[in-house]
Amino acid sequence: RSGFSMMFDNSYRHLKPLLAIAKSYGCMTILGGAAASYSYREILDEQPDLDAVCFGEGEEVIHELLSCDPMDRQVSMLANPAWVTRERDHVPVMQNIQNLDPLINIDYSFVNPDAYNMKEAFSPFVDHDRHKQFFLMTTRGCPFSCTFCSNAAIHGKKVRYASVDAIIRHVERLIDDYGMDVLTIYDDQLLLDKRRAKELFRRLIPFNLRIEAPNGLGVAFIDHEIAGLMRRAGMDTAYLAIESGSQQVLDIMKKPVTLKEADWAIRMLRQEDFFVHGFFVMGMPGELPADRDDTKLWIAQSDLDWAGLNMATPVRGSQLYRDCLENGWIEPQKIEDIVDKKYVIRWRHNEYDRKTGTFVEVVQDPAEVEAEVYQMNLDLNFHNNRRMKVGDYGVAARCFEEVLRRYPGHEWAAFYLQKCKEKIDESR
Repeated sequence: RSGFSMMFDNSYRHLKPLLAIAKSYGCMTILGGAAASYSYREILDEQPDLDAVCFGEGEEVIHELLSCDPMDRQVSMLANPAWVTRERDHVPVMQNIQNLDPLINIDYSFVNPDAYNMKEAFSPFVDHDRHKQFFLMTTRGCPFSCTFCSNAAIHGKKVRYASVDAIIRHVERLIDDYGMDVLTIYDDQLLLDKRRAKELFRRLIPFNLRIEAPNGLGVAFIDHEIAGLMRRAGMDTAYLAIESGSQQVLDIMKKPVTLKEADWAIRMLRQEDFFVHGFFVMGMPGELPADRDDTKLWIAQSDLDWAGLNMATPVRGSQLYRDCLENGWIEPQKIEDIVDKKYVIRWRHNEYDRKTGTFVEVVQDPAEVEAEVYQMNLDLNFHNNRRMKVGDYGVAARCFEEVLRRYPGHEWAAFYLQKCKEKIDESR
Protein backbone atom coordinates (compact mmCIF):
# COMPACT_ATOMS: atom_id res chain seq x y z
CA ARG A 1 0.00 0.00 0.00
CA SER A 2 1.15 3.54 -0.68
CA GLY A 3 -0.52 6.74 0.47
CA PHE A 4 -0.06 10.28 -0.83
CA SER A 5 -1.29 13.63 0.44
CA MET A 6 -2.19 16.51 -1.89
CA MET A 7 -2.97 19.64 0.06
CA PHE A 8 -2.65 22.13 -2.80
CA ASP A 9 -3.45 22.05 -6.52
CA ASN A 10 0.11 22.92 -7.52
CA SER A 11 1.29 19.57 -6.07
CA TYR A 12 -0.72 17.68 -8.69
CA ARG A 13 2.04 17.66 -11.31
CA HIS A 14 4.11 15.39 -9.04
CA LEU A 15 1.38 12.81 -8.50
CA LYS A 16 1.50 10.76 -11.71
CA PRO A 17 5.19 9.73 -11.54
CA LEU A 18 4.90 8.91 -7.84
CA LEU A 19 1.87 6.70 -8.46
CA ALA A 20 3.71 4.91 -11.26
CA ILE A 21 6.61 4.13 -8.94
CA ALA A 22 4.26 2.80 -6.25
CA LYS A 23 2.38 0.65 -8.75
CA SER A 24 5.63 -0.82 -10.05
CA TYR A 25 5.97 -2.43 -6.60
CA GLY A 26 2.41 -3.75 -6.68
CA CYS A 27 1.10 -1.31 -4.05
CA MET A 28 -2.46 -0.28 -3.43
CA THR A 29 -2.42 3.50 -3.99
CA ILE A 30 -4.58 5.96 -2.07
CA LEU A 31 -4.72 9.75 -2.05
CA GLY A 32 -5.97 12.29 0.48
CA GLY A 33 -5.64 15.95 1.34
CA ALA A 34 -7.73 19.07 0.80
CA ALA A 35 -6.98 19.53 -2.91
CA ALA A 36 -7.70 15.85 -3.58
CA SER A 37 -11.06 16.14 -1.83
CA TYR A 38 -12.15 19.06 -4.03
CA SER A 39 -11.27 17.24 -7.28
CA TYR A 40 -11.59 13.53 -6.47
CA ARG A 41 -13.54 12.48 -9.57
CA GLU A 42 -11.32 14.34 -12.01
CA ILE A 43 -8.19 12.89 -10.39
CA LEU A 44 -9.49 9.33 -10.57
CA ASP A 45 -10.36 9.83 -14.25
CA GLU A 46 -6.86 11.11 -15.04
CA GLN A 47 -4.75 8.80 -12.87
CA PRO A 48 -5.08 5.11 -13.86
CA ASP A 49 -2.53 4.10 -11.21
CA LEU A 50 -4.64 5.54 -8.38
CA ASP A 51 -6.98 3.13 -6.59
CA ALA A 52 -8.96 5.43 -4.29
CA VAL A 53 -9.34 8.95 -2.91
CA CYS A 54 -10.18 9.68 0.72
CA PHE A 55 -12.68 12.53 0.97
CA GLY A 56 -12.27 14.97 3.87
CA GLU A 57 -10.30 14.33 7.04
CA GLY A 58 -8.61 11.00 6.64
CA GLU A 59 -6.84 10.01 9.84
CA GLU A 60 -9.58 7.78 11.23
CA VAL A 61 -10.59 6.51 7.78
CA ILE A 62 -7.07 5.41 6.89
CA HIS A 63 -6.46 3.97 10.36
CA GLU A 64 -9.55 1.82 9.90
CA LEU A 65 -8.32 0.69 6.47
CA LEU A 66 -4.84 -0.25 7.68
CA SER A 67 -6.14 -2.00 10.78
CA CYS A 68 -8.21 -4.56 8.90
CA ASP A 69 -6.98 -7.73 7.22
CA PRO A 70 -5.41 -6.98 3.80
CA MET A 71 -7.93 -9.30 2.14
CA ASP A 72 -10.79 -7.22 3.60
CA ARG A 73 -9.59 -3.76 2.56
CA GLN A 74 -11.75 -3.53 -0.54
CA VAL A 75 -14.78 -4.38 1.57
CA SER A 76 -13.72 -1.79 4.14
CA MET A 77 -13.56 0.87 1.45
CA LEU A 78 -17.00 -0.01 0.13
CA ALA A 79 -18.44 0.21 3.65
CA ASN A 80 -17.02 3.67 4.38
CA PRO A 81 -18.67 6.56 2.48
CA ALA A 82 -15.49 8.65 2.70
CA TRP A 83 -13.74 6.49 0.08
CA VAL A 84 -14.18 7.25 -3.61
CA THR A 85 -13.21 4.62 -6.20
CA ARG A 86 -13.93 4.08 -9.89
CA GLU A 87 -16.17 1.15 -9.03
CA ARG A 88 -18.22 3.16 -6.57
CA ASP A 89 -19.84 6.23 -8.11
CA HIS A 90 -21.36 8.09 -5.18
CA VAL A 91 -21.23 11.42 -3.42
CA PRO A 92 -18.76 10.92 -0.55
CA VAL A 93 -19.62 11.93 2.99
CA MET A 94 -17.49 14.25 5.10
CA GLN A 95 -16.33 12.71 8.37
CA ASN A 96 -14.89 15.47 10.52
CA ILE A 97 -12.96 14.27 13.57
CA GLN A 98 -14.28 15.72 16.80
CA ASN A 99 -11.47 14.81 19.21
CA LEU A 100 -8.23 16.34 17.91
CA ASP A 101 -6.08 15.33 20.89
CA PRO A 102 -4.87 12.01 19.38
CA LEU A 103 -3.96 13.81 16.16
CA ILE A 104 -1.57 16.13 18.00
CA ASN A 105 0.56 13.28 19.27
CA ILE A 106 2.45 12.51 16.05
CA ASP A 107 5.17 9.86 16.36
CA TYR A 108 8.19 11.08 14.39
CA SER A 109 10.25 7.97 15.10
CA PHE A 110 9.08 6.51 11.76
CA VAL A 111 10.77 9.27 9.74
CA ASN A 112 13.88 11.43 9.78
CA PRO A 113 12.55 14.83 10.93
CA ASP A 114 15.60 16.63 9.55
CA ALA A 115 14.58 15.58 6.04
CA TYR A 116 11.37 17.57 6.39
CA ASN A 117 12.81 20.89 7.51
CA MET A 118 11.02 23.78 5.82
CA LYS A 119 11.87 27.45 5.39
CA GLU A 120 10.53 29.38 8.29
CA ALA A 121 8.01 32.13 7.62
CA PHE A 122 9.34 35.48 6.42
CA SER A 123 10.81 37.39 9.33
CA PRO A 124 13.98 39.39 10.03
CA PHE A 125 14.34 37.49 13.30
CA VAL A 126 14.76 34.01 11.83
CA ASP A 127 17.82 32.46 13.45
CA HIS A 128 19.20 29.97 10.97
CA ASP A 129 21.28 28.34 13.69
CA ARG A 130 18.01 27.28 15.32
CA HIS A 131 16.68 24.72 12.93
CA LYS A 132 14.92 22.01 14.92
CA GLN A 133 11.54 23.07 13.61
CA PHE A 134 8.29 21.16 14.07
CA PHE A 135 4.74 21.90 13.01
CA LEU A 136 1.33 21.69 14.63
CA MET A 137 -2.25 22.38 13.69
CA THR A 138 -4.31 22.59 16.86
CA THR A 139 -7.70 23.59 15.43
CA ARG A 140 -9.85 22.63 12.45
CA GLY A 141 -12.81 24.41 10.92
CA CYS A 142 -13.69 28.06 10.41
CA PRO A 143 -16.96 29.88 11.17
CA PHE A 144 -16.33 32.57 8.55
CA SER A 145 -17.10 32.69 4.82
CA CYS A 146 -14.21 34.54 3.16
CA THR A 147 -14.84 34.02 -0.54
CA PHE A 148 -11.18 33.38 -1.46
CA CYS A 149 -10.72 30.61 1.13
CA SER A 150 -11.62 26.92 0.96
CA ASN A 151 -10.99 25.98 4.60
CA ALA A 152 -14.61 25.63 5.66
CA ALA A 153 -15.42 23.52 2.60
CA ILE A 154 -13.22 20.70 3.87
CA HIS A 155 -13.20 21.19 7.64
CA GLY A 156 -16.67 22.65 8.19
CA LYS A 157 -17.94 25.76 9.93
CA LYS A 158 -17.68 24.39 13.44
CA VAL A 159 -14.26 24.95 14.99
CA ARG A 160 -12.80 21.96 16.81
CA TYR A 161 -9.89 22.28 19.22
CA ALA A 162 -7.13 20.10 20.55
CA SER A 163 -6.84 20.58 24.29
CA VAL A 164 -4.04 22.73 25.64
CA ASP A 165 -2.92 19.79 27.81
CA ALA A 166 -2.45 17.59 24.71
CA ILE A 167 -0.51 20.34 22.93
CA ILE A 168 1.83 20.90 25.86
CA ARG A 169 2.48 17.16 26.26
CA HIS A 170 3.46 16.96 22.60
CA VAL A 171 5.67 20.05 22.84
CA GLU A 172 7.49 18.50 25.80
CA ARG A 173 8.02 15.32 23.83
CA LEU A 174 9.36 17.18 20.78
CA ILE A 175 11.82 19.08 22.96
CA ASP A 176 12.96 16.02 24.91
CA ASP A 177 13.24 13.64 21.96
CA TYR A 178 14.27 15.92 19.12
CA GLY A 179 15.56 19.15 20.64
CA MET A 180 12.83 21.27 19.05
CA ASP A 181 13.57 24.99 19.25
CA VAL A 182 11.11 26.38 16.67
CA LEU A 183 7.38 25.63 16.86
CA THR A 184 5.27 26.57 13.85
CA ILE A 185 1.51 26.57 14.46
CA TYR A 186 -0.46 26.39 11.22
CA ASP A 187 -3.93 27.14 12.61
CA ASP A 188 -6.20 29.45 10.62
CA GLN A 189 -8.12 30.46 13.75
CA LEU A 190 -5.57 30.23 16.53
CA LEU A 191 -7.03 33.18 18.49
CA LEU A 192 -10.75 32.58 17.94
CA ASP A 193 -11.18 31.18 21.46
CA LYS A 194 -9.27 33.91 23.27
CA ARG A 195 -9.34 32.18 26.67
CA ARG A 196 -7.81 29.01 25.20
CA ALA A 197 -5.24 31.00 23.22
CA LYS A 198 -4.11 32.89 26.29
CA GLU A 199 -3.78 29.68 28.29
CA LEU A 200 -1.77 28.08 25.48
CA PHE A 201 0.71 30.94 25.18
CA ARG A 202 0.98 31.27 28.95
CA ARG A 203 1.97 27.61 29.22
CA LEU A 204 4.42 27.84 26.31
CA ILE A 205 6.45 30.61 27.97
CA PRO A 206 8.77 28.34 30.04
CA PHE A 207 10.00 26.38 26.99
CA ASN A 208 12.01 29.26 25.49
CA LEU A 209 10.95 28.42 21.92
CA ARG A 210 10.66 30.57 18.85
CA ILE A 211 6.99 30.41 17.85
CA GLU A 212 5.47 31.16 14.47
CA ALA A 213 1.87 31.43 13.28
CA PRO A 214 2.41 31.96 9.53
CA ASN A 215 -1.19 31.35 8.43
CA GLY A 216 -2.14 34.69 9.95
CA LEU A 217 -3.79 35.90 13.13
CA GLY A 218 -7.32 37.30 13.27
CA VAL A 219 -6.95 40.99 14.07
CA ALA A 220 -10.35 41.14 15.80
CA PHE A 221 -9.08 38.89 18.61
CA ILE A 222 -5.84 40.70 19.50
CA ASP A 223 -5.80 42.70 22.71
CA HIS A 224 -2.96 43.92 24.88
CA GLU A 225 -2.93 40.82 27.08
CA ILE A 226 -2.77 38.31 24.23
CA ALA A 227 -0.10 40.37 22.45
CA GLY A 228 2.03 40.31 25.60
CA LEU A 229 1.57 36.57 26.13
CA MET A 230 2.48 35.76 22.53
CA ARG A 231 5.64 37.85 22.82
CA ARG A 232 6.69 36.26 26.10
CA ALA A 233 6.03 32.78 24.70
CA GLY A 234 8.58 33.38 21.92
CA MET A 235 6.67 34.96 19.04
CA ASP A 236 8.57 37.91 17.58
CA THR A 237 6.72 38.30 14.25
CA ALA A 238 2.95 38.67 13.96
CA TYR A 239 1.31 37.79 10.65
CA LEU A 240 -2.03 39.55 10.37
CA ALA A 241 -4.80 38.39 8.01
CA ILE A 242 -6.00 41.89 7.06
CA GLU A 243 -6.52 41.21 3.30
CA SER A 244 -7.43 44.72 2.08
CA GLY A 245 -7.08 48.39 2.95
CA SER A 246 -10.49 49.10 1.41
CA GLN A 247 -13.48 48.40 3.64
CA GLN A 248 -15.61 47.99 0.54
CA VAL A 249 -13.38 45.16 -0.71
CA LEU A 250 -13.34 43.55 2.74
CA ASP A 251 -17.12 43.45 2.58
CA ILE A 252 -17.05 42.01 -0.96
CA MET A 253 -14.75 39.17 0.12
CA LYS A 254 -16.84 38.65 3.27
CA LYS A 255 -13.83 39.16 5.48
CA PRO A 256 -15.04 39.73 9.07
CA VAL A 257 -12.54 42.54 9.70
CA THR A 258 -12.74 46.30 9.97
CA LEU A 259 -9.80 48.58 9.31
CA LYS A 260 -10.34 50.08 12.76
CA GLU A 261 -9.77 46.61 14.28
CA ALA A 262 -6.66 46.19 12.16
CA ASP A 263 -5.27 49.53 13.36
CA TRP A 264 -5.91 48.56 16.97
CA ALA A 265 -4.24 45.16 16.59
CA ILE A 266 -1.14 46.73 15.02
CA ARG A 267 -0.99 49.23 17.87
CA MET A 268 -1.18 46.46 20.51
CA LEU A 269 1.53 44.43 18.77
CA ARG A 270 3.76 47.46 18.30
CA GLN A 271 3.65 48.07 22.05
CA GLU A 272 5.09 44.57 22.53
CA ASP A 273 7.88 45.16 19.99
CA PHE A 274 6.61 42.75 17.32
CA PHE A 275 7.66 42.80 13.70
CA VAL A 276 4.22 43.19 12.11
CA HIS A 277 3.57 41.57 8.75
CA GLY A 278 0.19 42.12 7.05
CA PHE A 279 -1.37 39.78 4.49
CA PHE A 280 -3.35 41.29 1.59
CA VAL A 281 -5.31 39.73 -1.28
CA MET A 282 -5.30 41.88 -4.40
CA GLY A 283 -7.44 41.63 -7.52
CA MET A 284 -10.69 40.34 -6.10
CA PRO A 285 -13.64 40.68 -8.50
CA GLY A 286 -15.32 43.91 -7.45
CA GLU A 287 -12.02 45.58 -6.53
CA LEU A 288 -11.44 48.66 -8.68
CA PRO A 289 -8.07 50.39 -9.24
CA ALA A 290 -9.24 53.05 -6.77
CA ASP A 291 -9.67 50.33 -4.14
CA ARG A 292 -6.09 49.18 -4.71
CA ASP A 293 -5.01 52.80 -4.32
CA ASP A 294 -6.88 52.88 -1.00
CA THR A 295 -5.11 49.70 0.11
CA LYS A 296 -1.72 51.13 -0.80
CA LEU A 297 -2.47 54.36 1.08
CA TRP A 298 -3.78 52.49 4.13
CA ILE A 299 -0.67 50.30 4.31
CA ALA A 300 1.62 53.31 3.89
CA GLN A 301 -0.12 55.14 6.73
CA SER A 302 -0.32 52.10 9.00
CA ASP A 303 2.44 50.92 11.28
CA LEU A 304 3.04 47.68 9.37
CA ASP A 305 6.63 46.57 8.89
CA TRP A 306 5.96 44.47 5.81
CA ALA A 307 3.07 43.94 3.41
CA GLY A 308 2.59 40.48 1.97
CA LEU A 309 0.74 41.21 -1.27
CA ASN A 310 -0.89 38.16 -2.81
CA MET A 311 -3.04 38.07 -5.91
CA ALA A 312 -6.50 36.53 -5.63
CA THR A 313 -6.28 32.88 -6.66
CA PRO A 314 -9.53 30.99 -7.40
CA VAL A 315 -8.62 27.78 -5.59
CA ARG A 316 -11.02 24.87 -5.87
CA GLY A 317 -13.45 24.63 -3.00
CA SER A 318 -13.71 28.42 -2.60
CA GLN A 319 -16.67 30.67 -3.42
CA LEU A 320 -14.28 32.72 -5.55
CA TYR A 321 -13.61 29.68 -7.75
CA ARG A 322 -17.32 29.03 -8.22
CA ASP A 323 -18.03 32.70 -8.96
CA CYS A 324 -15.22 32.89 -11.51
CA LEU A 325 -16.46 29.82 -13.37
CA GLU A 326 -20.12 30.85 -13.31
CA ASN A 327 -19.38 34.36 -14.59
CA GLY A 328 -16.76 33.38 -17.16
CA TRP A 329 -13.96 35.25 -15.37
CA ILE A 330 -11.72 32.21 -15.80
CA GLU A 331 -11.76 29.44 -18.35
CA PRO A 332 -12.51 25.94 -17.06
CA GLN A 333 -9.24 24.87 -15.49
CA LYS A 334 -7.42 21.61 -15.14
CA ILE A 335 -6.23 20.96 -11.60
CA GLU A 336 -2.65 22.06 -12.17
CA ASP A 337 -3.49 25.15 -14.26
CA ILE A 338 -4.18 27.59 -11.42
CA VAL A 339 -1.01 28.32 -9.52
CA ASP A 340 -0.12 30.68 -6.72
CA LYS A 341 1.61 33.98 -7.60
CA LYS A 342 -0.02 34.15 -11.04
CA TYR A 343 -3.16 36.19 -11.63
CA VAL A 344 -5.71 34.64 -14.00
CA ILE A 345 -9.03 36.40 -13.32
CA ARG A 346 -10.55 38.45 -16.14
CA TRP A 347 -13.25 40.25 -14.20
CA ARG A 348 -15.85 41.99 -16.38
CA HIS A 349 -17.77 44.98 -15.12
CA ASN A 350 -19.45 48.13 -16.38
CA GLU A 351 -17.93 51.58 -15.88
CA TYR A 352 -19.40 54.98 -16.67
CA ASP A 353 -17.72 56.74 -19.59
CA ARG A 354 -17.89 60.50 -19.01
CA LYS A 355 -17.14 61.29 -22.65
CA THR A 356 -20.01 59.28 -24.10
CA GLY A 357 -22.34 59.42 -21.13
CA THR A 358 -22.85 55.65 -21.30
CA PHE A 359 -21.73 52.56 -19.44
CA VAL A 360 -19.10 50.43 -21.17
CA GLU A 361 -17.86 46.95 -20.33
CA VAL A 362 -14.35 46.85 -18.94
CA VAL A 363 -12.32 43.64 -18.72
CA GLN A 364 -9.65 43.56 -16.04
CA ASP A 365 -6.32 42.68 -17.66
CA PRO A 366 -4.46 40.12 -15.49
CA ALA A 367 -1.07 41.39 -16.70
CA GLU A 368 -1.92 44.93 -15.59
CA VAL A 369 -2.98 43.74 -12.14
CA GLU A 370 0.23 41.72 -11.75
CA ALA A 371 2.32 44.74 -12.76
CA GLU A 372 0.40 47.01 -10.38
CA VAL A 373 0.82 44.66 -7.43
CA TYR A 374 4.51 44.18 -8.22
CA GLN A 375 5.06 47.95 -8.20
CA MET A 376 3.08 48.27 -4.98
CA ASN A 377 5.36 45.70 -3.37
CA LEU A 378 8.46 47.68 -4.40
CA ASP A 379 6.99 50.98 -3.22
CA LEU A 380 5.85 49.74 0.20
CA ASN A 381 8.46 47.17 1.20
CA PHE A 382 11.57 48.55 -0.48
CA HIS A 383 11.43 52.22 -1.57
CA ASN A 384 9.47 53.23 1.55
CA ASN A 385 10.46 50.50 3.96
CA ARG A 386 9.12 51.34 7.40
CA ARG A 387 12.14 50.16 9.37
CA MET A 388 14.43 52.28 7.20
CA LYS A 389 12.17 55.31 7.67
CA VAL A 390 12.37 55.02 11.47
CA GLY A 391 16.14 54.46 11.36
CA ASP A 392 16.08 50.79 12.36
CA TYR A 393 18.62 49.80 9.70
CA GLY A 394 19.63 46.56 11.42
CA VAL A 395 16.15 45.02 11.17
CA ALA A 396 15.65 46.47 7.68
CA ALA A 397 18.93 44.88 6.58
CA ARG A 398 17.83 41.50 7.89
CA CYS A 399 14.58 41.83 5.92
CA PHE A 400 16.49 42.40 2.71
CA GLU A 401 18.88 39.56 3.54
CA GLU A 402 15.88 37.26 3.98
CA VAL A 403 14.48 38.38 0.60
CA LEU A 404 17.83 37.56 -1.02
CA ARG A 405 17.92 34.16 0.69
CA ARG A 406 14.55 33.34 -0.84
CA TYR A 407 15.04 35.16 -4.15
CA PRO A 408 18.76 35.21 -4.99
CA GLY A 409 19.67 38.11 -7.24
CA HIS A 410 16.75 40.36 -6.20
CA GLU A 411 18.21 43.70 -7.30
CA TRP A 412 16.18 46.01 -5.07
CA ALA A 413 16.83 43.89 -1.99
CA ALA A 414 20.57 44.00 -2.74
CA PHE A 415 20.42 47.76 -3.33
CA TYR A 416 18.64 48.58 -0.07
CA LEU A 417 20.71 46.09 1.89
CA GLN A 418 23.79 48.05 0.83
CA LYS A 419 22.08 51.30 1.86
CA CYS A 420 21.35 49.84 5.29
CA LYS A 421 24.95 48.69 5.72
CA GLU A 422 26.18 52.17 4.84
CA LYS A 423 23.90 53.73 7.45
CA ILE A 424 25.01 51.20 10.05
CA ASP A 425 28.67 51.95 9.29
CA GLU A 426 28.02 55.71 9.56
CA SER A 427 26.59 55.28 13.05
CA ARG A 428 29.64 53.45 14.40
